[in-house]
Amino acid sequence: MLQLNDTLIAESNPASYISESFRSLRTYIHQQVLRHTDQGTVLLFTSPDKGEGKTTLLANLGVSFAQEGRKVVLIDGNLRQSSLHEAFGMENTNGLSAYLRGGATSKEILRKGGQELYVVPGGENLYNAPDLLGSERMTALLDELKSEYDLILLDSPSALDYTDARLLAARTDGVILVAKHARTKREHLRKTKQQMEQAGATLLGIVMNQVK
Repeated sequence: MLQLNDTLIAESNPASYISESFRSLRTYIHQQVLRHTDQGTVLLFTSPDKGEGKTTLLANLGVSFAQEGRKVVLIDGNLRQSSLHEAFGMENTNGLSAYLRGGATSKEILRKGGQELYVVPGGENLYNAPDLLGSERMTALLDELKSEYDLILLDSPSALDYTDARLLAARTDGVILVAKHARTKREHLRKTKQQMEQAGATLLGIVMNQVK
């Protein structure tokens, strides 16, 4: 049985103003992306620096989409310091890293996270994450999931620290940048935006986290 923690506000307190903020972001994504396609959509969530709340945001947004009946997969693409599994009380074994190294199938790495929600944990941390995230096997996984699920939300390491986010961005239908109020520097946001554009990604917007 899953042991959900306080990170998943959208699950534990759906009537809160924080949960309403996730529903507002959900509506924005509907208007910008989902209503224009009839196939699965892959969205990347990244931030300029670490500790800006993108993993928590992604987890709650996934719950919010699942609550309206969407079939959702959350993927921990941060193979340097995986943490998505913690929000859902899962073990971080047999995850994305195992699949990319050929040690597991796509079905074996999917974990049930809710009624319409599945989670792919990161698994073992890897020093050569870019080699695997940029591989044909990663592309094949996303293509397979797009054929079976409505929405695939992809977490990544901080964009200015590693190349991983740029590699993943090129394989997605859109990117959302996450910034932390009173902490994220504008210059870092500009640099990250430029990186995503150079990768050929569609920037859907910036989410300001923890605004008072």
